[in-house]
Amino acid sequence: MPDLDDKLMLRCKNGDKSAFELVVERHRLPLVNFIIRMGIDYETAEDIAQETFIRMYRAAPRYKTGSAKFTTWMYHIASNLCKNELRNRGRHSRYMADLKLNGWNDDGDDTQDVIATAPADVIYQPEQQLEQKELQNIVQRAIEKLPEKYRLPLVLRDIQELDYREISKIVKIPVGTVKSRINRARLMLKEKLKSYVIPNT
Repeated sequence: MPDLDDKLMLRCKNGDKSAFELVVERHRLPLVNFIIRMGIDYETAEDIAQETFIRMYRAAPRYKTGSAKFTTWMYHIASNLCKNELRNRGRHSRYMADLKLNGWNDDGDDTQDVIATAPADVIYQPEQQLEQKELQNIVQRAIEKLPEKYRLPLVLRDIQELDYREISKIVKIPVGTVKSRINRARLMLKEKLKSYVIPNT
């Protein structure tokens, strides 16, 4: 029996645009969160999420229930777009590094950039919220430093809470490999965060 997402996609397949709007409403926030956890900034994450939904909408006429779980399909598209974005950023970073080695400097003001990108409401938050936010930022930075082949399964499992079988279909590797990579990612993350762990007293 088709689940709700399948039913909505079948309605979309038959020309009901409002059905796809419901799909977007159901999945936009979890999808954007997933993309951000992959090391993408919020604004770009919104763009990638939008592109993911556009591709899904265009593929709606060919949608078949039972061939793959809806979220598997969605995260597979999004993860490929994330990989492309991060790959392009890597090329851009190497290009900028070459320019700077050759004496080229950006005209922008670094201090102004820091202020412009800082959260607007940080100074108004209670101390406890600030500490929690800082911890979240530390964890996020640690996740971003994981190699992509470990980061993607970890995010899908521990943040998006997908099961191993679904992750296996998204990343196109056996379930056993998924489990080993997630375990390895957790160990790597634990090592990166050990200096921030407060021992019990």
